[in-house]
Amino acid sequence: MQVNYLGMTMFRVFVNVWFAASVVIQVASSIVFWFWLRRRGVRLVYGLAGIPGYLERAYLGWCRSQGRSGTTVIVLRAMSVINVIVAAVVAAMLLGEK
Repeated sequence: MQVNYLGMTMFRVFVNVWFAASVVIQVASSIVFWFWLRRRGVRLVYGLAGIPGYLERAYLGWCRSQGRSGTTVIVLRAMSVINVIVAAVVAAMLLGEK
């Protein structure tokens, strides 16, 4: 087991980077998605934008009005949320170890 200068194994470093990256990706994609929806004229409540599912619901409403299918974007956003949850669970399990 190789230990770096911080006393963490490479697996712990990988999990920490994975968790941090998944959170940054989720937040950044939500911001970009919010601006994208606003540019297309979708009325959004700023205070609700951080609630999981709100932007997706607004997007599906916009897709219905345009006669489009929003399945791809919804699946990608759901996979991103699942990635954050799994990374958080694994990171929490590592924090619990001594």
